[in-house]
Amino acid sequence: MPGRLYRFYLDEWAGAARSAYAAGVSLGLSPGYACVDTVVVCGMGGSGAAGDYLAQLSAHYGGVPIYVVKAASVPGWVGSKSLVYAVSFSGNTRETLECAVKAYRQGAKLVAVTRGGLLGSWAKRHGVPVAFIGEAPAPRAGWPNLFYTMLGSLESLGLLRLPRSEVEESIELLGLREDAETEAGRLVDWLGTVAGGWLSIVAAEPYYPAAVRFRSELAENAKLASDASQVPEAGHNIIVGMAGRRDTALLILDPVEEPWTTILKGFAEAVGPASSYTLRLRGKGMLPKLVWATWIAGLSSTLYAERHGLDPEAIPAIKAFRRLVEEKTSWGQQAIRESEKS
Repeated sequence: MPGRLYRFYLDEWAGAARSAYAAGVSLGLSPGYACVDTVVVCGMGGSGAAGDYLAQLSAHYGGVPIYVVKAASVPGWVGSKSLVYAVSFSGNTRETLECAVKAYRQGAKLVAVTRGGLLGSWAKRHGVPVAFIGEAPAPRAGWPNLFYTMLGSLESLGLLRLPRSEVEESIELLGLREDAETEAGRLVDWLGTVAGGWLSIVAAEPYYPAAVRFRSELAENAKLASDASQVPEAGHNIIVGMAGRRDTALLILDPVEEPWTTILKGFAEAVGPASSYTLRLRGKGMLPKLVWATWIAGLSSTLYAERHGLDPEAIPAIKAFRRLVEEKTSWGQQAIRESEKS
Protein backbone atom coordinates (compact mmCIF):
# COMPACT_ATOMS: atom_id res chain seq x y z
CA MET A 1 0.00 0.00 0.00
CA PRO A 2 1.65 3.27 -1.09
CA GLY A 3 2.37 5.69 1.75
CA ARG A 4 1.01 9.21 2.12
CA LEU A 5 4.10 10.90 0.67
CA TYR A 6 3.93 8.84 -2.52
CA ARG A 7 0.18 9.40 -2.79
CA PHE A 8 0.63 13.15 -2.39
CA TYR A 9 3.18 13.30 -5.20
CA LEU A 10 0.96 11.17 -7.42
CA ASP A 11 -2.52 12.47 -6.67
CA GLU A 12 -2.11 16.02 -5.39
CA TRP A 13 0.63 17.72 -7.37
CA ALA A 14 -1.54 18.73 -10.32
CA GLY A 15 -4.14 20.39 -8.13
CA ALA A 16 -1.50 21.99 -5.91
CA ALA A 17 0.28 23.43 -8.94
CA ARG A 18 -2.87 24.90 -10.46
CA SER A 19 -4.04 26.43 -7.17
CA ALA A 20 -0.60 27.84 -6.37
CA TYR A 21 -0.21 29.42 -9.80
CA ALA A 22 -3.61 31.11 -9.52
CA ALA A 23 -2.76 32.33 -6.02
CA GLY A 24 0.53 33.78 -7.24
CA VAL A 25 -1.12 35.61 -10.13
CA SER A 26 -3.72 37.12 -7.78
CA LEU A 27 -1.29 37.93 -4.94
CA GLY A 28 -1.99 41.62 -5.49
CA LEU A 29 1.44 43.12 -4.98
CA SER A 30 1.60 46.91 -5.45
CA PRO A 31 2.95 48.25 -8.78
CA GLY A 32 6.18 49.25 -7.07
CA TYR A 33 7.15 45.60 -6.81
CA ALA A 34 7.52 45.53 -10.58
CA CYS A 35 10.04 48.37 -10.53
CA VAL A 36 13.11 46.27 -9.84
CA ASP A 37 16.16 45.20 -11.78
CA THR A 38 16.95 41.98 -9.87
CA VAL A 39 15.00 39.21 -8.18
CA VAL A 40 16.48 37.15 -5.34
CA VAL A 41 15.01 33.90 -4.03
CA CYS A 42 16.21 33.01 -0.53
CA GLY A 43 15.52 29.46 0.57
CA MET A 44 17.05 26.20 1.72
CA GLY A 45 16.35 22.69 0.42
CA GLY A 46 13.20 22.45 -1.66
CA SER A 47 12.52 26.15 -1.17
CA GLY A 48 15.82 27.06 -2.78
CA ALA A 49 15.23 24.47 -5.49
CA ALA A 50 12.11 26.35 -6.58
CA GLY A 51 14.34 29.37 -7.10
CA ASP A 52 16.79 27.37 -9.22
CA TYR A 53 14.00 26.61 -11.69
CA LEU A 54 12.87 30.23 -11.85
CA ALA A 55 16.42 31.42 -12.47
CA GLN A 56 16.84 28.97 -15.33
CA LEU A 57 13.52 29.95 -16.90
CA SER A 58 14.42 33.63 -16.69
CA ALA A 59 17.80 32.99 -18.29
CA HIS A 60 16.15 31.05 -21.13
CA TYR A 61 13.01 33.07 -21.87
CA GLY A 62 14.02 36.49 -20.64
CA GLY A 63 13.02 38.74 -17.81
CA VAL A 64 14.70 40.25 -14.80
CA PRO A 65 17.80 38.30 -13.68
CA ILE A 66 16.96 35.91 -10.84
CA TYR A 67 19.54 34.95 -8.22
CA VAL A 68 19.21 32.16 -5.69
CA VAL A 69 20.62 32.41 -2.17
CA LYS A 70 20.96 29.22 -0.15
CA ALA A 71 22.63 30.75 2.87
CA ALA A 72 22.00 33.03 5.84
CA SER A 73 22.70 36.33 4.10
CA VAL A 74 21.83 38.30 0.99
CA PRO A 75 24.36 39.93 -1.35
CA GLY A 76 25.51 43.44 -0.50
CA TRP A 77 24.02 44.79 -3.73
CA VAL A 78 20.47 43.90 -2.66
CA GLY A 79 18.52 47.11 -2.12
CA SER A 80 15.50 49.14 -3.20
CA LYS A 81 15.72 47.90 -6.79
CA SER A 82 15.63 44.25 -5.67
CA LEU A 83 12.62 42.01 -5.15
CA VAL A 84 13.40 39.32 -2.58
CA TYR A 85 11.29 36.23 -2.01
CA ALA A 86 11.98 34.77 1.43
CA VAL A 87 10.85 31.17 1.03
CA SER A 88 10.37 28.68 3.84
CA PHE A 89 7.68 26.02 3.79
CA SER A 90 7.49 25.82 7.57
CA GLY A 91 8.34 29.46 8.14
CA ASN A 92 10.92 28.45 10.75
CA THR A 93 14.09 27.98 8.67
CA ARG A 94 16.77 29.97 10.46
CA GLU A 95 18.81 30.81 7.36
CA THR A 96 15.76 32.18 5.56
CA LEU A 97 14.66 34.21 8.57
CA GLU A 98 18.12 35.78 8.66
CA CYS A 99 17.95 36.56 4.94
CA ALA A 100 14.53 38.17 5.34
CA VAL A 101 15.74 40.48 8.11
CA LYS A 102 18.85 41.51 6.19
CA ALA A 103 16.93 42.11 2.95
CA TYR A 104 14.43 44.23 4.88
CA ARG A 105 17.25 46.26 6.45
CA GLN A 106 18.82 46.82 3.04
CA GLY A 107 15.59 48.29 1.71
CA ALA A 108 14.57 45.49 -0.63
CA LYS A 109 11.01 44.87 -1.72
CA LEU A 110 10.24 41.70 0.20
CA VAL A 111 7.67 38.91 -0.11
CA ALA A 112 7.39 35.95 2.27
CA VAL A 113 6.32 32.60 0.79
CA THR A 114 5.41 30.18 3.56
CA ARG A 115 2.85 28.11 5.42
CA GLY A 116 3.16 30.56 8.31
CA GLY A 117 5.45 30.00 11.30
CA LEU A 118 7.93 32.60 12.48
CA LEU A 119 8.45 34.00 8.98
CA GLY A 120 4.74 34.59 8.53
CA SER A 121 4.45 36.32 11.90
CA TRP A 122 7.53 38.47 11.35
CA ALA A 123 6.38 39.49 7.86
CA LYS A 124 2.93 40.53 9.02
CA ARG A 125 4.45 42.57 11.86
CA HIS A 126 6.56 44.51 9.37
CA GLY A 127 3.92 44.92 6.69
CA VAL A 128 5.63 42.48 4.33
CA PRO A 129 3.26 40.73 1.89
CA VAL A 130 2.82 37.02 2.63
CA ALA A 131 1.92 34.36 0.08
CA PHE A 132 0.48 31.59 2.22
CA ILE A 133 0.89 28.24 0.49
CA GLY A 134 -1.05 24.98 0.67
CA GLU A 135 -0.14 22.11 2.93
CA ALA A 136 1.94 19.03 2.09
CA PRO A 137 3.07 16.00 4.14
CA ALA A 138 6.71 17.19 3.95
CA PRO A 139 8.29 20.45 2.78
CA ARG A 140 9.99 18.79 -0.18
CA ALA A 141 6.62 17.49 -1.40
CA GLY A 142 5.37 21.07 -1.38
CA TRP A 143 7.62 22.04 -4.31
CA PRO A 144 4.70 22.90 -6.66
CA ASN A 145 3.12 25.07 -3.96
CA LEU A 146 6.30 27.12 -3.71
CA PHE A 147 7.38 27.16 -7.34
CA TYR A 148 4.06 27.93 -8.98
CA THR A 149 3.19 30.62 -6.42
CA MET A 150 6.36 32.53 -7.27
CA LEU A 151 5.98 31.82 -10.98
CA GLY A 152 2.48 33.30 -11.01
CA SER A 153 3.62 36.28 -8.99
CA LEU A 154 6.58 37.04 -11.26
CA GLU A 155 4.46 36.72 -14.38
CA SER A 156 1.79 39.03 -13.00
CA LEU A 157 4.48 41.66 -12.33
CA GLY A 158 5.91 41.27 -15.83
CA LEU A 159 9.27 40.18 -14.46
CA LEU A 160 9.37 36.78 -16.17
CA ARG A 161 8.47 36.16 -19.79
CA LEU A 162 7.23 32.60 -20.16
CA PRO A 163 4.75 31.26 -22.72
CA ARG A 164 1.42 30.67 -21.00
CA SER A 165 1.08 27.45 -22.99
CA GLU A 166 4.10 26.01 -21.20
CA VAL A 167 2.59 26.70 -17.80
CA GLU A 168 -0.60 24.94 -18.79
CA GLU A 169 1.23 22.00 -20.36
CA SER A 170 3.40 21.56 -17.27
CA ILE A 171 0.32 21.29 -15.05
CA GLU A 172 -1.49 18.99 -17.46
CA LEU A 173 1.51 16.63 -17.44
CA LEU A 174 0.97 16.17 -13.72
CA GLY A 175 -2.33 14.51 -14.54
CA LEU A 176 -0.65 11.62 -16.41
CA ARG A 177 -0.53 9.48 -13.31
CA GLU A 178 -0.45 6.07 -14.97
CA ASP A 179 2.45 7.04 -17.23
CA ALA A 180 4.35 8.56 -14.32
CA GLU A 181 3.86 5.49 -12.13
CA THR A 182 5.14 3.24 -14.92
CA GLU A 183 8.24 5.39 -15.44
CA ALA A 184 8.93 5.64 -11.73
CA GLY A 185 8.60 1.87 -11.33
CA ARG A 186 11.10 1.18 -14.11
CA LEU A 187 13.55 3.65 -12.63
CA VAL A 188 13.25 2.11 -9.17
CA ASP A 189 13.96 -1.34 -10.63
CA TRP A 190 17.18 0.04 -12.10
CA LEU A 191 18.16 1.93 -8.95
CA GLY A 192 17.95 -1.33 -7.04
CA THR A 193 20.71 -2.76 -9.25
CA VAL A 194 23.17 0.11 -8.80
CA ALA A 195 22.73 1.11 -5.15
CA GLY A 196 26.10 1.25 -3.43
CA GLY A 197 28.00 2.38 -6.51
CA TRP A 198 28.81 5.87 -7.75
CA LEU A 199 25.51 7.23 -9.03
CA SER A 200 25.66 10.41 -11.07
CA ILE A 201 22.61 12.24 -12.41
CA VAL A 202 23.59 13.90 -15.67
CA ALA A 203 21.61 16.65 -17.38
CA ALA A 204 22.08 19.15 -20.16
CA GLU A 205 22.85 22.61 -18.79
CA PRO A 206 19.33 24.05 -19.27
CA TYR A 207 17.88 21.16 -17.26
CA TYR A 208 20.50 21.02 -14.54
CA PRO A 209 18.12 22.21 -11.78
CA ALA A 210 16.18 18.97 -12.27
CA ALA A 211 19.37 16.93 -11.74
CA VAL A 212 20.05 18.78 -8.48
CA ARG A 213 16.47 18.22 -7.38
CA PHE A 214 16.76 14.52 -8.26
CA ARG A 215 19.88 14.26 -6.11
CA SER A 216 18.06 15.82 -3.16
CA GLU A 217 14.97 13.65 -3.51
CA LEU A 218 17.02 10.45 -3.68
CA ALA A 219 18.93 11.53 -0.57
CA GLU A 220 15.96 12.53 1.58
CA ASN A 221 13.36 10.01 0.48
CA ALA A 222 15.37 6.98 -0.69
CA LYS A 223 18.45 7.54 1.52
CA LEU A 224 20.67 7.19 -1.57
CA ALA A 225 23.78 9.30 -2.12
CA SER A 226 24.46 10.62 -5.63
CA ASP A 227 25.91 13.60 -7.42
CA ALA A 228 24.58 15.88 -10.13
CA SER A 229 26.54 16.78 -13.25
CA GLN A 230 25.78 19.02 -16.20
CA VAL A 231 27.05 18.90 -19.73
CA PRO A 232 28.96 20.40 -21.36
CA GLU A 233 30.80 21.43 -18.14
CA ALA A 234 31.17 17.86 -16.85
CA GLY A 235 32.91 16.94 -20.10
CA HIS A 236 35.74 19.28 -19.14
CA ASN A 237 36.56 17.79 -15.73
CA ILE A 238 34.60 15.13 -13.84
CA ILE A 239 34.31 12.88 -16.89
CA VAL A 240 37.92 11.86 -16.26
CA GLY A 241 37.13 10.65 -12.75
CA MET A 242 34.07 8.77 -13.96
CA ALA A 243 35.70 7.01 -16.90
CA GLY A 244 36.83 3.48 -16.35
CA ARG A 245 35.36 3.01 -12.86
CA ARG A 246 33.63 -0.28 -12.39
CA ASP A 247 30.91 1.13 -10.14
CA THR A 248 29.82 4.21 -12.13
CA ALA A 249 26.09 4.41 -12.85
CA LEU A 250 24.60 7.26 -14.89
CA LEU A 251 21.02 8.46 -14.66
CA ILE A 252 20.69 10.56 -17.80
CA LEU A 253 17.97 13.20 -18.03
CA ASP A 254 17.42 13.40 -21.79
CA PRO A 255 15.35 16.42 -22.92
CA VAL A 256 14.83 14.78 -26.33
CA GLU A 257 16.17 17.80 -28.17
CA GLU A 258 19.32 18.44 -30.11
CA PRO A 259 22.14 18.91 -29.70
CA TRP A 260 21.62 17.75 -26.10
CA THR A 261 20.46 14.19 -26.82
CA THR A 262 23.54 13.53 -28.95
CA ILE A 263 25.89 15.19 -26.47
CA LEU A 264 24.49 13.24 -23.53
CA LYS A 265 24.80 9.98 -25.46
CA GLY A 266 28.41 10.78 -26.35
CA PHE A 267 29.19 11.71 -22.75
CA ALA A 268 27.87 8.35 -21.54
CA GLU A 269 29.88 6.49 -24.17
CA ALA A 270 33.04 8.31 -23.11
CA VAL A 271 32.44 7.44 -19.46
CA GLY A 272 31.68 3.79 -20.22
CA PRO A 273 29.55 3.32 -17.10
CA ALA A 274 28.84 -0.05 -15.56
CA SER A 275 25.16 0.79 -15.97
CA SER A 276 22.99 3.64 -17.21
CA TYR A 277 19.34 4.62 -17.35
CA THR A 278 17.89 7.27 -19.64
CA LEU A 279 14.87 9.21 -18.43
CA ARG A 280 13.28 10.96 -21.39
CA LEU A 281 11.72 14.23 -20.33
CA ARG A 282 8.20 14.70 -21.60
CA GLY A 283 6.76 17.91 -22.91
CA LYS A 284 7.34 20.41 -25.69
CA GLY A 285 9.00 23.23 -23.77
CA MET A 286 11.55 23.70 -21.03
CA LEU A 287 9.11 24.08 -18.15
CA PRO A 288 7.08 20.91 -18.83
CA LYS A 289 10.28 18.90 -19.17
CA LEU A 290 11.66 20.27 -15.90
CA VAL A 291 8.39 19.51 -14.14
CA TRP A 292 8.24 15.95 -15.51
CA ALA A 293 11.75 15.22 -14.21
CA THR A 294 10.86 16.74 -10.84
CA TRP A 295 7.71 14.66 -10.54
CA ILE A 296 9.48 11.42 -11.44
CA ALA A 297 12.19 12.26 -8.89
CA GLY A 298 9.62 12.49 -6.11
CA LEU A 299 7.70 9.40 -7.14
CA SER A 300 10.71 7.16 -7.75
CA SER A 301 12.52 8.15 -4.56
CA THR A 302 9.53 7.50 -2.33
CA LEU A 303 8.70 4.27 -4.14
CA TYR A 304 12.30 3.08 -3.73
CA ALA A 305 12.09 3.75 0.01
CA GLU A 306 8.85 1.83 0.37
CA ARG A 307 10.12 -1.16 -1.60
CA HIS A 308 13.22 -1.34 0.58
CA GLY A 309 11.49 -0.95 3.92
CA LEU A 310 12.64 2.62 4.50
CA ASP A 311 10.67 5.56 5.83
CA PRO A 312 10.77 8.29 3.15
CA GLU A 313 9.69 10.92 5.66
CA ALA A 314 12.44 10.21 8.22
CA ILE A 315 15.26 12.79 8.07
CA PRO A 316 17.16 12.49 11.41
CA ALA A 317 20.44 13.85 10.02
CA ILE A 318 18.73 17.01 8.76
CA LYS A 319 17.03 17.53 12.12
CA ALA A 320 20.38 17.14 13.87
CA PHE A 321 21.92 19.74 11.57
CA ARG A 322 19.06 22.15 12.23
CA ARG A 323 19.66 21.80 15.98
CA LEU A 324 23.34 22.56 15.39
CA VAL A 325 22.41 25.75 13.52
CA GLU A 326 20.02 26.81 16.27
CA GLU A 327 22.59 26.16 19.02
CA LYS A 328 25.73 27.53 17.39
CA THR A 329 24.53 30.54 15.37
CA SER A 330 22.38 33.59 15.91
CA TRP A 331 20.69 33.23 12.52
CA GLY A 332 17.09 34.32 12.63
CA GLN A 333 17.19 35.42 16.26
CA GLN A 334 16.03 38.97 15.55
CA ALA A 335 13.07 37.73 13.52
CA ILE A 336 12.20 35.29 16.30
CA ARG A 337 12.28 38.00 18.97
CA GLU A 338 10.15 40.34 16.88
CA SER A 339 7.69 37.56 16.02
CA GLU A 340 7.21 36.78 19.69
CA LYS A 341 6.20 40.41 20.33
CA SER A 342 3.45 40.36 17.68
